[in-house]
Formats: sequence, structure tokens, C-alpha cells
Amino acid sequence: MESNKNKCKECKIKSNAVSILKVDELNILEKGCSQTGFEKGELIFKEGTPSKNIVFIRQGFVKLCKRGVGNRDSILSISKSGAYLGIQNLNRKNRNYYFSAIAITNVKVCFIDIESFDILLKRNGIFASEIISYIFSDEMNYFDRLVNNVQQQLPGRLANALFYFRDQVYNENPFNINLTKAELASLIGTSRESVSRLLKEFQDSGIIQANKNQITILDEPKLKEIKLKG
Repeated sequence: MESNKNKCKECKIKSNAVSILKVDELNILEKGCSQTGFEKGELIFKEGTPSKNIVFIRQGFVKLCKRGVGNRDSILSISKSGAYLGIQNLNRKNRNYYFSAIAITNVKVCFIDIESFDILLKRNGIFASEIISYIFSDEMNYFDRLVNNVQQQLPGRLANALFYFRDQVYNENPFNINLTKAELASLIGTSRESVSRLLKEFQDSGIIQANKNQITILDEPKLKEIKLKG
């Protein structure tokens, strides 16, 4: 992990929300912001530890994990460049991280002082509106996947996950999921063996092509039918 101060006014990787800020507001952001790099597999922050920052992903992919029964970690989602992590900690009743964030590729993030972020929310209504819009969109996507995981059978859950990777995480086909089969199993609530078996069935049926971590969706109508049937 390496860190350096970030020049927010000169940054070319601004979120839509930060692009709205005026020069004096960018100065507030800059004073409370530092850019940090993490290598694949490094912990960015840990569930239950005190949170003093909002984390903005500048580059790369991050898995969000939460510990459940039996101290087993479940993967909640994959976040990518443009995502804000830890916004829940603006709630002053709880300033501990709700989940852990781990780099699944090399990652660059900005740690933004939570007090500075809070000042900007109060000073600039358009900035606050953009952040709220981001939160709503992120939550709706998560709720949709949560309902699917609860209601669908395993083939439907895997099909849903493959569309999630293609359309929301990587926005390309083929795509590299940057997860092991055990991690993919954690995301959809099953075992590694079941994921391996079902991926092979999808490939043998000509629905996908799987080459190590690279997956190509070949028969979208069939995969969508499996997803809808659940």
C-alpha cells in the first residue's frame, strides 16, 4: 500500500458529484483527501473498525464482505471505479464500518475525511442530491440481487450473477470476474463444487464459454430464460 496527497482540483477522475463542486469546496475536499494504492488481495478496511473516511474507488475492483453466522464471510457485491464506500458511516449513531472491503485487482482509492465530506453535503445541495442518487441506485441494485438469491434456484442465481458481472460490474463480454469459484459461490450462496458443476453444464450446453476466470456469454436468450425461470 502506498499513499500520497491528492490534488482534487487537478484530478481527471472526478465523480459526477465532485465535478459539481466549486473551487472553494474542492479546497475543502483536498485538505481531507489522500490517494492510496492497494495490491490485489489487500484489505482496504475491515468490518467493525472505526471509520473516519469515505472511500472513493478511482481505479480497479473491490469485493465487499460481511461476516455472518459461524464467522463466515459472505460477499455482498463487487464495487468498481466511481463507487463510494462507507457512506453508511455518515450516520453518527454508528461510526464503524458495516463490511470489509478487499481489493480483487490492483486498486487506487481516495480516502476522504468523513467530516469534510459531511461539510460538503451541507454546503452544496446539488452535490448532496448526486450522492443520494448514487446511494439509491446502489441500494436498488443490491436489493434486486438479494431477492433473486432468496427466491431463485441455483441455475437462476448463477445466470443472474453472470448478467450482473457483464452489465453492472465489467460492462463487457467476455469479462474476467476476478473471483475464485469459492468467492463466486459465496456471492450467490452455494458451494464451490456446485458452482463448478453448473458452470460446466452451462458451457457444455453452449450458453457460455469459460476459460479460467474469463467468461463469454454465448447464448444470451437461453441464459435470460434460465434467469427468469429462477
